[in-house]
Amino acid sequence: MLRSQQQFEVFRNGILSLTLLLLSTFLIAAQQRVNANAAIAAKFEHKIADYMKLRQKALAGLAVPKNTESPEKIADFQKQLAGKIRDLRPQAKQGDLFTPEVAGLFQRLVATAMRGKDGALIRTSFQRAEPIQGEHLDVNATYPDGLPLQSMPPSLLLNLPRLPKELEYRFVGRELILHDTQASLIVDVIPDLRMPQTK
Repeated sequence: MLRSQQQFEVFRNGILSLTLLLLSTFLIAAQQRVNANAAIAAKFEHKIADYMKLRQKALAGLAVPKNTESPEKIADFQKQLAGKIRDLRPQAKQGDLFTPEVAGLFQRLVATAMRGKDGALIRTSFQRAEPIQGEHLDVNATYPDGLPLQSMPPSLLLNLPRLPKELEYRFVGRELILHDTQASLIVDVIPDLRMPQTK
């Protein structure tokens, strides 16, 4: 009887040890994923900061119009700012800010948001938006006049790295763009980010 009790305790202790080992392995792996995602997000934020410094140089010498000024003055300012930004980054291409690892991170973040408690709200928001299909936007190009600017659901934005007020994320078809609002300029594009699908 004593021997079987000892064998049971050895067995139970072995199971507990194995469970703790598996749990700690899982937690370490999860922490490494979080740390990797944080490192990728930090690199992206650094690239955004570099763009904002370049943008500040482009603003030098330009008179920023007030919102009350004529639409012509605002459009002229947009063109001048976009032109100066293009001059400062003439070799700009897709992936400069949205590197492959950043694009992968965004794919995971969007998927996480869609599986989360607000997934249905995000899908509903995209159902209500005017669909944009068949458009392809190039880096350093002007956002096309007449093309709707679909708003991003706040619950989706909360999952993405924060941007300065001069920049915004927008979905255009299957593309996620980084849009400079004052210059109406496409800063970068993720060409095939799976847009949140409607049910």
